[in-house]
Amino acid sequence: MTSPVSEPFFLLDESLSSDIVAEVSRVTGYAISTVRDEWPGRDFNANSLTDEEIIPHLGNMSAHRAVWITGDRKALGQHAPLIDTHQISILLLRGPGRRNPTTMQQSQMLCAVLGKARSLILGGNYPVYLRVRLDPDDGYRPFLEQLRGTVLDRPFRWRRIPLA
Repeated sequence: MTSPVSEPFFLLDESLSSDIVAEVSRVTGYAISTVRDEWPGRDFNANSLTDEEIIPHLGNMSAHRAVWITGDRKALGQHAPLIDTHQISILLLRGPGRRNPTTMQQSQMLCAVLGKARSLILGGNYPVYLRVRLDPDDGYRPFLEQLRGTVLDRPFRWRRIPLA
């Protein structure tokens, strides 16, 4: 298990492609861990990991500086009380329309936003809830949005964050 850190700790959910980790880490310089890294020896084919295991693990690790990278668009709403209790940050990757992003899109999105996500997380003492989407009006380039308020507020209200 990983010990607490002052830098953001990025954990890639198993709903996303772990094939991107090495490449994105190499390109961006940010280490990204996978659930397989954090739960070594677990047979994921026989015993898949639940969100209810991931969220407390990250909360115990480094609270708001632990970042759960997921493609599960229902995760924020479905697990809002647990996310709020454990005070973790979220980076939600959304593909075009209602589809999940492809492995290539996931890599593109993470490379474009990890630096900004890091600065937003380090800039405060509270969790940050971010969503990365692809802009169909701008050649499907990634853009970043931040949730206004907390995961407990409804409806979710997002505001666009400049990447530069």
